[in-house]
Amino acid sequence: MNGQPAIRWGLLYTGDSLTMAGYLRLAELAERAGADSLWSSELSREAFVPLAAAAGAGRRLRLGTAVATYARTPMHVEAAAMAMAELTGGNFVLGLGTAPPAWNEAWHGLKVDRPVLRMREFIGAIRAMWTARPGQPASYAGELIEVRDYLRFMPAPYLSVPIYLAAVGPQMLRLAGEVADGLLANVLNTPAYFRDVVAPNLAAGRARSADPDRPFEVGTLKVCSVHADRAVALDRARATVAFYATLPYFDVVLDPAGFAAEKDQARAALAKGDLASAAAAVSDEMVTAVALAGTPDDVRGQLRAFEGLIDLVVLRCATVGLDDATIAQAHDDMIGAFAV
Repeated sequence: MNGQPAIRWGLLYTGDSLTMAGYLRLAELAERAGADSLWSSELSREAFVPLAAAAGAGRRLRLGTAVATYARTPMHVEAAAMAMAELTGGNFVLGLGTAPPAWNEAWHGLKVDRPVLRMREFIGAIRAMWTARPGQPASYAGELIEVRDYLRFMPAPYLSVPIYLAAVGPQMLRLAGEVADGLLANVLNTPAYFRDVVAPNLAAGRARSADPDRPFEVGTLKVCSVHADRAVALDRARATVAFYATLPYFDVVLDPAGFAAEKDQARAALAKGDLASAAAAVSDEMVTAVALAGTPDDVRGQLRAFEGLIDLVVLRCATVGLDDATIAQAHDDMIGAFAV
């Protein structure tokens, strides 16, 4: 299709109400449409099993977690990543993230006061454990994470696995630039955020990296809603934008963009369990500023504004509050808009 932005694109599987069979159908559709990659999040389902299913179905797409969280132990993440690297012939990216603190505390009993340090050590432990061999255990000693004499009974199939870090705020962005192989910015963002927040903090992190000249992919997740009728696309996106706007770490995106009032209204409504009012608080201007929403031409034009700022966009279909049939069709329409 003509007029495609010069940015690679991929598809994010969040679980939603899609069956695994439906997910594999979408993976095939995305592959035929020219997608670069297929990613799976840790929401309705865990992050690795859907990707294993896609790899077993013969997908040639690059596969990645977007993201696996540090509520898991380093050993479980490292072992799962090793299996995925083997399944994909080395075509796997380990995307890691913190998840919202409230989720960690309520769902995992994990309270983290120093998330940047924990993530630094989590990555360090995984990389150390990756080097373990039969008869050659590996250890890692940090302030928060310690691994002693981790022993493998088989070597890792590849020398390393690329690790991408989910980041929104300056400190985590600097950590990504310093220790990761790529960035997965979160789903609500603007070109100004990439210019003013992402780029300088990544550069600061890379400046203190042991290998500042290493390849580094700048990627972002992005809420996306596509329909032939622009108004329908925007309406479908509102609840998803409202859902993510309730997370405090998006203040660094929403407040400078001028959406503090809408954000506060959405948060107050969702705190009462009122999704309809939260969605109604999200204006057309907010939707089109922080998401990709509109006709196929609209969303391609919106993505073009990120050229030169990102290398990869991972499309997160706007599905919150929609019925099953609409969710399935919305994915098809979204993939069709970016088909090449």
